[in-house]
Amino acid sequence: MSTLTRSVTIDAPVEKVFDLAMDVGKLWPCSPDVAVRDVELTPDGVGTKARIWTHGLGVHFEGSIEYTEVVRPERIVAHVAFGPEKPLWVFTFEPADAGTKMTGQGQWQVKAPAVGKTLEAWMAKSHEGFLETMLGNFKELVEAKKVPRGR
Repeated sequence: MSTLTRSVTIDAPVEKVFDLAMDVGKLWPCSPDVAVRDVELTPDGVGTKARIWTHGLGVHFEGSIEYTEVVRPERIVAHVAFGPEKPLWVFTFEPADAGTKMTGQGQWQVKAPAVGKTLEAWMAKSHEGFLETMLGNFKELVEAKKVPRGR
């Protein structure tokens, strides 16, 4: 298994950061290249899901994301299915000074003899910019005075 971990400190209380992250439509879009649609929110978070899509090398890619574990206000686990890629994403939230340290970790496991470990490492490496942008944009959203609806 290969992992990718990044953290950001957000100038807001843990509860506010966590509550906004419970909305996959607010957490997941990280750039104009990633879109989220068909968001279905559940009261406790487990089962919250959406369709996600992007384009790369002129090809349209579409997949899904579903929150499979929620521990309020500490942890959200999301399973993603994006073609053959099926990473597990874990987001944790903890107090940091007057704000919140939010950590995102992607985990890839490819069960393919001889090439699995190489593919896992490549997938993790290829998502560095995605995770950094995602956390940075989410930080900006949370710290903004007014949160837009239905983003």
